[in-house]
Amino acid sequence: MIQPATHDAGPPDRWPIGPGVPPWPADGEVHVWSAALDEGDWAQAEGILGSDEVAKAARYRFAHDGARFSRARILRRLVLARYLGCAAGDIAFGETGIRRPCLADREGARVQGLDFNTSRSADMALIAVASGMRVGIDIEVARVMDDIDEIARQHFHVNEWLAIAGERAPAAKQNVFLRCWTRKEALTKAMGVGLHLPLHAFFVGTEPEAAPFRAFFDVDPSGQPGWWLTDLSVPPVYAALASDGVPKRLHLWRMRL
Repeated sequence: MIQPATHDAGPPDRWPIGPGVPPWPADGEVHVWSAALDEGDWAQAEGILGSDEVAKAARYRFAHDGARFSRARILRRLVLARYLGCAAGDIAFGETGIRRPCLADREGARVQGLDFNTSRSADMALIAVASGMRVGIDIEVARVMDDIDEIARQHFHVNEWLAIAGERAPAAKQNVFLRCWTRKEALTKAMGVGLHLPLHAFFVGTEPEAAPFRAFFDVDPSGQPGWWLTDLSVPPVYAALASDGVPKRLHLWRMRL
């Protein structure tokens, strides 16, 4: 069972400011950092981005989307640098699984130690950090959606789809859909499988969960680690954390520039 967090799990933009030098995550401990991407002086840190990150930001059609992408990457570098005790601009990244970022050396080989995962939506971004366990995180800021039932029918587990279709009030339908969606995204990101694992092949549910819970795999569960999910949703911001073991303690912090 997860132990209490260092504070109440309210909205991410209300989490306390994180320490300048955070303690290394203990076994079974997960640290989650948030940032409001439209607040603060991000320009002062733009120089820490790599050339590939700058190029990706430039490809966005709208400038504000490119700026949010850059700020989320800045957040990733600043948070990891606090743990590693190095300059944020010196951190190198590689990939494991299917487009799953990891720390790498200058030759691109994976560096063991911290595991991390990031997500952003609208003006919010999250990064989960752990040691000795794999993590995945997803965040979605509520927005107008008129195709919820069709998405759920095509992609979700049949029991999840029926629960979503049974909600008649638009606000309630969006609530259960985004809670389910963030859990599924967090899990596939932690596993490093992308959409090669169909979202309808496993069940994460739509009801609020007060404690970590297991995902249920319908097909070929053999060889699957004991994946756990932790609900961090506080509408209108929905978020979920996935890990390959039950987290024993969760710290929630935010970064402010």
